[in-house]
Amino acid sequence: MSVILFLAFFLYCTSSALSTKDDETALLKINKQLGNPDILQSWVKGFDFCNAAEKMAFQHNWYIRCSSTGRVIDLYLQNTDFTVPFPNAICDLTELEFVGFYHSPWLYGSIPSCITQLYNLHQIVIVGTSLSGSVPSFYNHPNLTIINLSLNHLSGTIPSSFSTLPNLIQLDLSFNYLTGTIPPQLVHTSHTSYPQLVLANNSLTGELPRCYGWIDFGLIDLGNNQLSGDASFLFGKQKKSFAKIILANKEFEFDLSYVEFSDNLYGFDLSHNKIYGKVPDSFATASVLLDPNLSFNKLCGELPQGGSMGRFNAAVFANNTCLCGYPLPPCSASAPASSP
Repeated sequence: MSVILFLAFFLYCTSSALSTKDDETALLKINKQLGNPDILQSWVKGFDFCNAAEKMAFQHNWYIRCSSTGRVIDLYLQNTDFTVPFPNAICDLTELEFVGFYHSPWLYGSIPSCITQLYNLHQIVIVGTSLSGSVPSFYNHPNLTIINLSLNHLSGTIPSSFSTLPNLIQLDLSFNYLTGTIPPQLVHTSHTSYPQLVLANNSLTGELPRCYGWIDFGLIDLGNNQLSGDASFLFGKQKKSFAKIILANKEFEFDLSYVEFSDNLYGFDLSHNKIYGKVPDSFATASVLLDPNLSFNKLCGELPQGGSMGRFNAAVFANNTCLCGYPLPPCSASAPASSP
């Protein structure tokens, strides 16, 4: 029995050593694909990247974290000036849990599809590059919780396969060139944190699926697209998160009169839409509301008084059809009725 245990231990250690060596080979290949830049000059054969990386991370704008068995699980680079394609050798780091490229404006090409085969990934953050092409289609990754591909040049549609990621709670695809509609169930409710869906500054069209009304968002930002229809289901007294809802500069159209604002809603932007009706009383009683914007809509009638109304200036309600009452001018007896 002792011989068998010894052999098993030997095979495990040998496998671990080989895998660690493979990660070194992958890092050297990544360095080569990035053009052997000065900030990675220490990435040479035999470099103890697991132990030395943390000491050098902030000086050289990179960071590597390893597991207890010496496998690379985090890879982070920021503020680089690589004028090269995205390194596909990153897919050779098979145990990666986090990959981050921040503010590398000269990094171009597409995100390699092989990145979707890294099944240990928890977070993928590629922000502020010149990467183009489509958004990778991740399927059935149980560990993936955060995808942030904002501030790039990505195009095409949002993959509906994101609905198969059961623990995805943060998705940020803002400031790209995405088109098409918003698929349902892109993010999911979590017991530990509030979901975030940020798709602002794209060219998305169509209506928002009603299933998003079931999610207790911490943040949903759909601003500066060409979305339309009814989005009133995102609001409601039952919402428990300290949420912010941004729906500005679109074609949303619904009656605000029947919307209830949660006491936990701290901000929203509904400006530049076609929202009609009156401002409901729950607007004045939303206890933590600090940053609302209802300007440039078709709202009408007297604003609610008391409560939180003293916090807001006239700009919050500007350029509507016929709103009146503090902080706007007083209402007149001949004020026209509200209509869609």
